[in-house]
Amino acid sequence: MLRKVLVILLFMSSPFSNAEEVENLYVSLVPVADQSAESKERGISDALKNVLVKLTGNGDVLQLSRLATIFDNASAYIDALSFQDLPITNNLTSQDSAAQKVGLRVSFSRSAIDELIRNNQLPVLPSNRPKLLVWIVLDDVTTGREFLGQDASSLDADNNLGVEVLAELSNIMTERGIPYMLPTFDLEDQLALPIDSAWNLRADEIQSASQRYSADGWVALRFYRTSIGEVRGAWVYQAAGQRQIGDFNTENDELFVTSVVNNILNSLTRSFSYIPRGDTNSLLVEIAGINSYSDYQRVNEQFKKLEIVSSFDLFSTKESQITFSVAAEGGAALLHKALVRSGYFRSRGDDLPKDSQYLIFDWMAK
Repeated sequence: MLRKVLVILLFMSSPFSNAEEVENLYVSLVPVADQSAESKERGISDALKNVLVKLTGNGDVLQLSRLATIFDNASAYIDALSFQDLPITNNLTSQDSAAQKVGLRVSFSRSAIDELIRNNQLPVLPSNRPKLLVWIVLDDVTTGREFLGQDASSLDADNNLGVEVLAELSNIMTERGIPYMLPTFDLEDQLALPIDSAWNLRADEIQSASQRYSADGWVALRFYRTSIGEVRGAWVYQAAGQRQIGDFNTENDELFVTSVVNNILNSLTRSFSYIPRGDTNSLLVEIAGINSYSDYQRVNEQFKKLEIVSSFDLFSTKESQITFSVAAEGGAALLHKALVRSGYFRSRGDDLPKDSQYLIFDWMAK
């Protein structure tokens, strides 16, 4: 009989965090020059690259030499495709948008892509994803230091850089399938995080100010433009109990938001990803507080949503307590993360060995 132990993982920046279910992870809309066969083939390859980055959470997978032939044969993974007009944008990556008004929308086969990921041992970022809080500070030579907030119209009319940064951030997070939010910058924020503290990337103060937002992690980014047009800055993030810091310096007129944010996400998402394995771990998951058949059905629905769960069966029942036998590809720790982050399960107990095969939760959906 499996030993009855508890697992708890210090995972979220707030104990009340709720991750967000992201849809359309197997779909990508890419710009193409026209509707020719050559443009379509190139667009399908680009779309497959975008989907793999979304699913794995890491753009570095595109550099793997073993995937080169797969991108050349991207049509083999298609479920459906169509041409459509692209929305007109004025963000940092759309300098040639006037010449790219045609979009190719490609939907890939979920089963085929999942098999591709498994066969190539790529990481998987589950669809139940961490939601990030993003603090951005711009030091402008005319207006001084200011937070870039939710309302871009509040920026100075001449501050094109700030407007473009917010627009490009939104595009990147959407393309990567990463939920995020910006602070409200109300009086509570102003008292908790003075702008000079944010500019100096004082992580402890940023962490304290971020707690009210119930996010799964936060990112703080500062930058300014030099007199010769360079953009320089630095960043720090905290997620899954880890902090990382870095800086950047771009050349004149070089676009920086895409590379900086993508590099941050490549690092940050590793804590939330897993490598699918052929041999799954058999775990027992005990859930207390199941008082109706409706509760039981909702528990089943939650297990079905989790990519890391390859199968689950009812193991035993006792009054308001049920136990499932769960085959989880990511093991106990990642299953524990996924269940807690769903917002429906609350873990019980103290710190326990990493090799635990028995998880205990209270059912929170009342």
